[in-house]
Amino acid sequence: MYHDVVSPGRWDDSGFAGSAAAHYKLDTANFLAHLDALRAAGTAFANPDTVAGGRYDGCLLTYDDGGASASAAGAAMIERGIRGCFFITTSRIGSPGFVSADELRALRQGGHLIGSHSHTHPANITQLDAPALHDEWRRSVDTLEQVLGEPVRTASVPGGFMSANVLRAAEAAGIRTLFTSEPTMRPWHSGTCAVLGRYALLREHAPAYALALASGQGGARLKQWAAWNVKKPLKRFAGPVYRFARERLLHERVPSHRDSAGASPE
Repeated sequence: MYHDVVSPGRWDDSGFAGSAAAHYKLDTANFLAHLDALRAAGTAFANPDTVAGGRYDGCLLTYDDGGASASAAGAAMIERGIRGCFFITTSRIGSPGFVSADELRALRQGGHLIGSHSHTHPANITQLDAPALHDEWRRSVDTLEQVLGEPVRTASVPGGFMSANVLRAAEAAGIRTLFTSEPTMRPWHSGTCAVLGRYALLREHAPAYALALASGQGGARLKQWAAWNVKKPLKRFAGPVYRFARERLLHERVPSHRDSAGASPE
């Protein structure tokens, strides 16, 4: 699970702004090194259209949010013979820092799969009532289908907040494969929808870490699973307090270029 790919220090150029979002953004050189390391190791990559049916036969690279860097990231993958999946926050299509409708069509024509990441990317989608949940998924799916001219059956849950209601609403909107942020290799099914986990790549992760996740070596998957399960009850029950504390801590580690204009990037 990737997000945005940006120039060093320019964390707000693509996708959502702020230190919490920047934590998930890779600088361009590091990202390209990830791709090259995975290719050099002979990693088998899954066909994203196959994974959309709840099956997978290799490593799948996914991208959340729909930031403007999706176009360049997708092109870099195509140059290396890799196809992936881009999950789009549809209310942001064409707005500053986010991918345009034409770019989405180009990504799809290049072999990448386009899916929903909800319509507005709520801070905690599990807190929405049933009508709002259905609206988030249905509007997002409808928007993407109008842009692409084909059915959209794949989505990822924004913010890593998952619940039975979120799943039911996604399924009602026609989603047949729903990706979560839970670091697990074990898929499961609910009704007509397959639910798949993912492993997160963060700003500080080196190519060797991406390779360890893809290969299952070195305990990287287990460590990420353990960390996720420590944080999960905090996210669920602390809510805004957890997000506020996390934002403050990350702001000290990842300053925005908007807050440090004129300073040299790290």
